[in-house]
Amino acid sequence: MKADDPLFNEFLAALRTRVNDKAMEVAEDTEDVAASGFREQAFTEVMLDSLEDLGQLADIQACYFERKLGRGSGKVNAWGMDDDEGQLTLVTTIFRGAGEPGPVPPTELKQVVDRCLRVYAAAQRAWHSQMEPASEAYDMMRRLHAAQEVIRRIRLVVLVDGFLRDPKKSKVRWDGPHVKVDVWDLRRVFRAQASGLPYEPIEIDLVERLNAPLPCIASPGGEADFAVYLAVLPGELIHALYHQYGSRLLELNVRSFLQARGTVNRGIRDTIKNEPDAFIAYNNGISATAEEVEIRSGPDGLGLAKVKGLQVVNGGQTVASIHRAKDRDRLDISKVFVQAKLTVVRPERIESLVPLISRYSNTQNRVNEADFSANHPFHVKLQQLSETIWVPGEQSRWFYERARGQYQVLQVREGTTAARLTRFKQANPVSQRFDKVELAKYVNAWEQRPHVVSRGGQKNFVAFMQLADSAKGQKREPDSDYYRRVIAQAIIFKRAEAAARQHKFPGYRANAVAYTVALTSALAAGRVDLEKIWNEQAVPSALASAIHDWMPIVYEALVNSAGGRNVTEWCKRDECWEHMRALELVLPPALAEAPSGGGHPDGAV
Repeated sequence: MKADDPLFNEFLAALRTRVNDKAMEVAEDTEDVAASGFREQAFTEVMLDSLEDLGQLADIQACYFERKLGRGSGKVNAWGMDDDEGQLTLVTTIFRGAGEPGPVPPTELKQVVDRCLRVYAAAQRAWHSQMEPASEAYDMMRRLHAAQEVIRRIRLVVLVDGFLRDPKKSKVRWDGPHVKVDVWDLRRVFRAQASGLPYEPIEIDLVERLNAPLPCIASPGGEADFAVYLAVLPGELIHALYHQYGSRLLELNVRSFLQARGTVNRGIRDTIKNEPDAFIAYNNGISATAEEVEIRSGPDGLGLAKVKGLQVVNGGQTVASIHRAKDRDRLDISKVFVQAKLTVVRPERIESLVPLISRYSNTQNRVNEADFSANHPFHVKLQQLSETIWVPGEQSRWFYERARGQYQVLQVREGTTAARLTRFKQANPVSQRFDKVELAKYVNAWEQRPHVVSRGGQKNFVAFMQLADSAKGQKREPDSDYYRRVIAQAIIFKRAEAAARQHKFPGYRANAVAYTVALTSALAAGRVDLEKIWNEQAVPSALASAIHDWMPIVYEALVNSAGGRNVTEWCKRDECWEHMRALELVLPPALAEAPSGGGHPDGAV
């Protein structure tokens, strides 16, 4: 990457701004940030957000852990566990944070990989028994220990504040589950984002995998923005692709959250087990898209030789179930074949055409308006509202970041001088910036769905969109009243986050915040005037005091009610919310005496 590339320099400046803003969210001042090492974890979380938007990661929990483990040290910055697929994701960070980014030697990469795997090895030895129980790091280590029989492969993601010569070719050898090292340095993130696509394209050489092109039938030629090919995919090919790329194959991960549960999946598995020859007849097949294909002609007709940018937009259930049948159930899939429709779409039309292809495809488990993306009409309208509605006094506004990084990019472009940067920040304070994932947290917490919020940003966002997209069976757009209510809910949520930081809980802050906000809504919503909060841009003192006083009670109840279970997992369950909503919290006199009926939860559009 050339140092004088203006686009890369803009990306780098925006990234640094995001890291600084993220660090400041959890520290009182810049000196604290530098002293306590918040910047490394802030860089980690910013990079994880970007990879989540690119469909690379999902349901990953930030958890900084660095300890002396035996003869060496171990370190991870985040982790995630997919029990169904038997995959553990460990994230570690190489962060320098000073001056211009530079090259990272292979020896340093090997060192951080070794340290990360040392954490997993320690977890196998029940190292959590030596840790303080009420902490997220303890939960992680105990979870890894309990899941060691389930874990069949480890995806080790390395986030790099610099450059590696060839990050995709990093390998590791060790005595344990299969490990794949996935390195994301600044160059790779920039290129993935600069491509204009909501994911990093997957390139597949079918000749190399099958020893011959995959036979196909092409649609008649025309002047449309796409071409269609029909093919029959061997089950072994589907297994190999999903094993290598996982949920990256499934459109923006939406289906990876909704896939392969219940009766449909059992039916797929039973067919593979009992009637594999009939699978192609019983199964609806898959619909996929690609940016480019290489077609070769042979004596038997046309064949697909290479595919770039493959995305399964319908049939994720089928893909995941075939993979699970072989990996988990040890079933023979050599006789399994799946019909596939591959639509080749020009890159500039991906985001407009793919949602329609997904929506109208005949699927086993269709997703409503499948592209819960930044281009969804809901988010476009909300951004328009944020640009035109200023807070009372007309000195600032809330900045709705419809697509990740919009705020930082605009700040870099507008703030070309100190005076212009000051004006930009006065009109668009960092504290008044929010994105679609945060929006979903604010609304679902106030709508008394803290267990859904606790399931992670993307899963909570999908649940939020399913409700907002078809509230009461009708598609509706947000209006100015809805927008003001959402901002009031954001102000309440941020007040709760501040209270959690003040109490300095050793872990589970995000869960404590979501449940405290939900309980506040349940107990005091009728006495909370959301319009007044919007007008004053602040939480009334009585409500702020209640949130502060209830927070440690909620935190202790969450930890204790887990009863030895993983607290993070317990907080995701419906039973946890049912238990917590019975918690006896006393309304302060100022709230108890307030008239009821002023602010019933109304987050659904």
